[in-house]
Amino acid sequence: MAFAEKLIAVRRVHHLTQEQLAAKLFVTRQAVSRWERGEVTPGIDMMKLIAAVTGEPLSHLLEMPEHYCQSCGMILTPGDCGTDATGATTEHYCKWCYDHGQYTYDTTMEAMIEDCAPRLAQNTGMSLDEAVSLMGAVLPQLERWRTVQENEERYGAEARARYGNEAIDAANETLLDMDPQTWNDMKELERAILGQLSIAMGIGDPESNEARKLVAMHRRWIGLNWGHEPQNEAYLSLAHGYLADRRFVDYYDKPCGTGATAFLIQAIESSLTRA
Repeated sequence: MAFAEKLIAVRRVHHLTQEQLAAKLFVTRQAVSRWERGEVTPGIDMMKLIAAVTGEPLSHLLEMPEHYCQSCGMILTPGDCGTDATGATTEHYCKWCYDHGQYTYDTTMEAMIEDCAPRLAQNTGMSLDEAVSLMGAVLPQLERWRTVQENEERYGAEARARYGNEAIDAANETLLDMDPQTWNDMKELERAILGQLSIAMGIGDPESNEARKLVAMHRRWIGLNWGHEPQNEAYLSLAHGYLADRRFVDYYDKPCGTGATAFLIQAIESSLTRA
């Protein structure tokens, strides 16, 4: 689907007229009309603004290829694909970023942009500034970078104030270096924890076997995020911090019911007391 068609669809989903969308973007209605007729395509910075005001991911607005590297964003052809742990080709990563189930080199998103943006500009004819802007918008949505970016945006300031920059940077490095299989295991465990929390809450006893199972699962999940399971004091401090932040409370209470976060903390306290 071309950008013009996507823009029309997005605008209609949000029940916006061309005039209303134009007002949100600080452009004229005529500009929106030209975009929707396919006469003009907005620049990357305007694309980012459209994504921001509509809540539509930038990758959905852009005419992205079907397969692209989830680390650097390059278009993948069959000869460019990386390999998983078994040596089989994967359509998630290019061979320069990923080989036999491992990232080929450690990097940061900023370093990746600095390295790749000049080649993107050369290959597409866009300016270097446009290439940097495009990669800066797309990379945070890719698999390798998404969780770190989301965590920083949601909890970065509070987490760094509570645990220090060194601990949070180390946790981010763990996530960035995580292979897809471990990543998938972590996400499956995350979903399983919410299910187990509902089960344990149904029993209503934070000292029950189901509650102990919940704590073991949760502590393992924290360990995958941090790169190591936390010591008792750090784990308990983390749990107590949940109640101080509405976002953490909502994360557990919304899917599992009011009081779920408090129950989880009681279960953790009970488990550590027995230990």
